[in-house]
Amino acid sequence: MRAADARGNLVRILCLAGFYGVHLLHYWLPGMDQWLARGLDAIQVKPVSATMHLAVSLVVLGWLLQALGIHLASATGLVSRRIALLAALGDVFWLTVALCCTRGAASPMVAGYFLVIALAGLRLDFWLVRWATVFAVAGYLMVLAITRWPQSLLLPVDLPAVPRYHQLMVVLALVFQGLITGQLVRLAWGVAAQRARRAGGGDE
Repeated sequence: MRAADARGNLVRILCLAGFYGVHLLHYWLPGMDQWLARGLDAIQVKPVSATMHLAVSLVVLGWLLQALGIHLASATGLVSRRIALLAALGDVFWLTVALCCTRGAASPMVAGYFLVIALAGLRLDFWLVRWATVFAVAGYLMVLAITRWPQSLLLPVDLPAVPRYHQLMVVLALVFQGLITGQLVRLAWGVAAQRARRAGGGDE
């Protein structure tokens, strides 16, 4: 599993770089968003404040430190099932904090919860996929709950609420993502077992 952990961690870092790169473009080039939204009267593009940028940067820094710890653990062969579970929990934690510092459930970064489940599937561990799905759903529900809290408990950011059907669709999609990823893991192990039986029969 060391190779799977290393590759999964590389994917984690690439996802972080991609999301943070888009955030930097949104922060440093606010005029680009206005230009892209030109003619779309229903879309209101709000600039990223310095406080929000600092919060997101600190979240990304903490997330990178987690990735560095996993890299060191995988290099020394210390990554176990429990550490992989803690890594999935950490991914959900950092993503949830990032969402609460930006636009909450209305942010496109909600897609990161699906990536957490898919990332767990790289280890070909159905148990890990199941718990990653539980963590992702719980993280999304936490974002929905925080949206209803007084804003004084958070950064001075207006977290927009999303329609109830939108919330249900995302929760169902996360559950189905977990089911599909779990079935892919089962299929992979089934193919591996079938090839092992064929190889064993050929040796005889």
